[in-house]
Amino acid sequence: MQTGADIVALWPRWMDSAAEMLRMNAQVRSQCSTCGTMLRVELEDIVARHGRDHSLVDRLERCRMIGCIGSTFYLASRTYGRAWTTLLRDPALIASFEARRASTHAAQRSGHV
Repeated sequence: MQTGADIVALWPRWMDSAAEMLRMNAQVRSQCSTCGTMLRVELEDIVARHGRDHSLVDRLERCRMIGCIGSTFYLASRTYGRAWTTLLRDPALIASFEARRASTHAAQRSGHV
């Protein structure tokens, strides 16, 4: 029997590296899994800091919002008006963010946030 972990995600080539996304004029955002804040990501900065071959897939960073201790993940869109793709493929990371999102929604419904 095949599980979700057994299925290999096929990623478009333009998502392979930050430099390739920059070359294709892709749009990139980061989103915090705790507070939900979304920020625009400047690919020029990513390439300058981490190099041309740096991949944003399964990369996490600290949330930049004051008072938030969450982690951010990346989303990419080929261009304006196109669908956004969450750049996560590690099943453990995906499950962790989904569980955190569910607990945050439950807390909001009960008024504890």
